[in-house]
Amino acid sequence: MKLNIKKFMMTEMGGELEETIKAWDQALEERRKATPGIGDPDQGLGFGYWDRTCKSCQDRWEVFKLAIRQFYGIEFNFTRTDEYFGICNDDETIWLMKENREEERQ
Repeated sequence: MKLNIKKFMMTEMGGELEETIKAWDQALEERRKATPGIGDPDQGLGFGYWDRTCKSCQDRWEVFKLAIRQFYGIEFNFTRTDEYFGICNDDETIWLMKENREEERQ
């Protein structure tokens, strides 16, 4: 089966995937802020909450990743930098989603 990224991302699965990735990125950032020794462990909802949220999002991502590989034969990865985050293949030539951070930080 050939992957049509635009159509895939408009499906219920694509929407859930996008929601999961955005939540995971936010949870990673919040967990970093609350990490003992780096930030305040009691900040916001606390380190434990954000750590559990990160693990939950990663578990969901692993299921999405497996399904995409099964249906389309493409291995995707979650990627995260200071400039962007998203889902792409190993050489970043195919992106399911890419969110730039510039808009968020200004």
